[in-house]
Amino acid sequence: MTIDELSEQLKTLHNDLIRSHPPQVMTSREAGQFLGVTDETMFRWRKDGVGPSYSQPNSRLVRYLHEDLVSWMKENR
Repeated sequence: MTIDELSEQLKTLHNDLIRSHPPQVMTSREAGQFLGVTDETMFRWRKDGVGPSYSQPNSRLVRYLHEDLVSWMKENR
């Protein structure tokens, strides 16, 4: 097994872990992993005002609540 294959398996395991045991407060990247989309998609959704609700305590931080992501997923099936 190559380093690249091992790295890809670790990424897959990490994504599965985030989906099965998500933190209550997530970064944009973690929220994207939970929803199965890229961080770029999360940014675009924030910019367009179409994604799940989030908080932005300052200009550099964006946080999502697990319950908001679940609610958004239920509304947008």
